[in-house]
Amino acid sequence: MGDLPDDAILWSVNSDIAKVQRQNMYNAVFFTFTGFFAIIICFKILSVFGLDNMIILFILAVIIAFMLWKELSRNIRKMALLDLVAIGSGHPWHPSEGMENNSVFVSDGESWHLIPPKVRISPQPGSGNESTLLKKNDMDGKTMLRWQHPPDPLTRGVLSLINQALSFRDAQERDFDSEDPIEMAREREELEFYPVERVWEETTQGSLAPEPGALLRKMRTHSAEIINKDDEQ
Repeated sequence: MGDLPDDAILWSVNSDIAKVQRQNMYNAVFFTFTGFFAIIICFKILSVFGLDNMIILFILAVIIAFMLWKELSRNIRKMALLDLVAIGSGHPWHPSEGMENNSVFVSDGESWHLIPPKVRISPQPGSGNESTLLKKNDMDGKTMLRWQHPPDPLTRGVLSLINQALSFRDAQERDFDSEDPIEMAREREELEFYPVERVWEETTQGSLAPEPGALLRKMRTHSAEIINKDDEQ
C-alpha cells in the first residue's frame, strides 16, 4: 500500500473505529488459541472413552479447524478493509480542532484515492464476483477503484461506514441554508434500488458522532461568523 496522503491518517484515529479494530485483533488471537485447545480437549475426551482413533481425531480436527479458520479469516479481512480508509485532520471524526482538510481517502491496496465532495460510493460485483467495483454514486457511475474483496455483507458494511464518513464531511462543508447531506442520505436509502440497508447514528449521540474536537471547531466557526456579521453592521 502506498504512503498516506499529506495531512491524512487512518480513520482508526477515531476512538470507535479503533475500538472495532482492537476487537478484531482480540478475536483473531482468541480463535487461534481456541482452535488449538479445542483439538487437545477433543483428543482427551476421546481418550477417556477409549475412542482415540486417529481417523476420528483427524476428522474432528479438520472440522474444528475449518470453522475457526473461517471466523479467523473474517476478522483478518475486516481489519484489512478498515485499513483501506484515511481521513484528513479536519474531518469531523478526527479528534483535532483543525478544519482545513476534511478529506476522505480510500485505497485500492496500492495507492490512495481522494473521494470528491458530494460523492457516495456504490459497490458493484467485479469479475467472477471475487472483487468489488467502487463506483461513483450509483451502478451507472464511473468506477473510481477496485477492491480485491468479494461484494459480501462484510465489504458492504465497511462501504456503508465510508459513506457515513462522506456524509459527515459534506455536512461540515455545507451552508446553513442548504440541505443536510446526512438527512438526504437517510431519505435516499429508503428507495428500492439502494443496495445497502444502513444504520445511521444520530449526530448528537451514538457510536460515530463527530469527535469533541470537531464539535469545538464547528462552534468556533459559528461564533466567528456571528462576530464578523456584528462588525459589518
